[in-house]
Amino acid sequence: MAFFGIAAVALCVGMLIVVTSLFRGFIDAYLGHVQRLLGDVVLRPSEEISDHEELLGRLEKLPGVVTARPLAQIGALLYLRPRVVKAVDLAGIDLERQCRDELFRRGLLQQAEKTAPGFNLPQKAREKARLWLANKLRRPVTDDELPTGAIVGIGVLAEPDEQTDEYDRAGIIEKDLTAREGAMVFTTGRRGTGGGAGDEGQLPAQKLSGRCWPVDVIQTGMNDVDTRVVYLPFSYVRELIGTKGPDGKVRCRASFHLTLEKGRDVTEIMAQIGRVWQEFAVETLGVSRELSGLVRIYVASQEPLVRQYTQAIRQQLFIMQLILGLICLVAALLIFVILLMVVMHKRRDIGIIRSIGSSRGQVAQIFLLYGGGIGLAGALLGLAAGVAATRNINFIEAVLARVLGFKIWRSGVYIFSEIPHEVAWGSVAWIMAAGMAAALLGALLPAWRAARMTPTQALRWE
Repeated sequence: MAFFGIAAVALCVGMLIVVTSLFRGFIDAYLGHVQRLLGDVVLRPSEEISDHEELLGRLEKLPGVVTARPLAQIGALLYLRPRVVKAVDLAGIDLERQCRDELFRRGLLQQAEKTAPGFNLPQKAREKARLWLANKLRRPVTDDELPTGAIVGIGVLAEPDEQTDEYDRAGIIEKDLTAREGAMVFTTGRRGTGGGAGDEGQLPAQKLSGRCWPVDVIQTGMNDVDTRVVYLPFSYVRELIGTKGPDGKVRCRASFHLTLEKGRDVTEIMAQIGRVWQEFAVETLGVSRELSGLVRIYVASQEPLVRQYTQAIRQQLFIMQLILGLICLVAALLIFVILLMVVMHKRRDIGIIRSIGSSRGQVAQIFLLYGGGIGLAGALLGLAAGVAATRNINFIEAVLARVLGFKIWRSGVYIFSEIPHEVAWGSVAWIMAAGMAAALLGALLPAWRAARMTPTQALRWE
């Protein structure tokens, strides 16, 4: 009968380890992607600026800053081919700085092995683009008029397999992106600027369009990025959405994403970033020191949307742990019934033990140790099962998908293409302790009943 108690504790411990590991792994994976995409610290000026390179240079000179990269982002409609339109985000980046992140670089399907990935169109693509554009404009085309190179999220150009939810990476790698019949055309808009007509002195918003040609495809593993983002040169996006200032330079609103050395004091570096911005704003923008404070500097993982999302996941984890905790109480009830039956069947043995001088506490200790042994064995078995299930969760999911005929974990629903499979070792100790505590809880009443039994009462049944 004890094996049923061990199995119950093992099941509870194993399920708690798997669920906790999956939820914490999901949060860690999400924050890891946020860090890779946004950096450790974000500087977001409220002003449109033109001297982005100068500010980047100042930021990268700070001790503890590994790299600083700009990002200009805007929503757009992308016309891939006739009757195929997708809503995307155009992200202007400095590719050289962006590729310092090894995971981003490895995500490139065709340029990952190149020394210096770039946005430049290959010669074959330039010839096809020139011919396509000349036919549309009905005149010769200069090099400046050619479409800009683009790195496109894999989900923008392709659809995952319905059964496996995986993209045909090999086919995309082998595919010649320059074999397109024409460029991808996008339409976006620029907000109005001050100094013109209108009740509030605003010029009307402008509709903007442009052309781009894919030079590479990227897969980051995060569905929202892979299915929506088109990366373009930062200088191109700046020219597209920016406006000319009094000095003739193009200004646009951009954010700056800084990656820090491991172990650095983030608070101290954020203070240094604030001082660099203040000096830059006073010297370059010509604003007073009071107005130079119009900037947001924050840790990327603490951005309101990121924090709200991770907090919601943590709440769901708490609810799941609470539900599984109630199942542990069922295990405690099962152990209570098992030990109560043992006490009933061992009356004679209890009577003999009591008659040779054992105290009530020693009798109770026997059954408490019995319950503790069940809890320890179940906790160890549950640990082994939980760790094995967590580490092989993607294999288990693949087997279930083949048996059931449909994909259970879909990146379009759960953000990531792969289920997080790292064990939450930080939670293992308290989960095992909870399983053992449930077993001891179930053993309390039978142990008390055995201790209350007198030798006369116990031997009377024989």
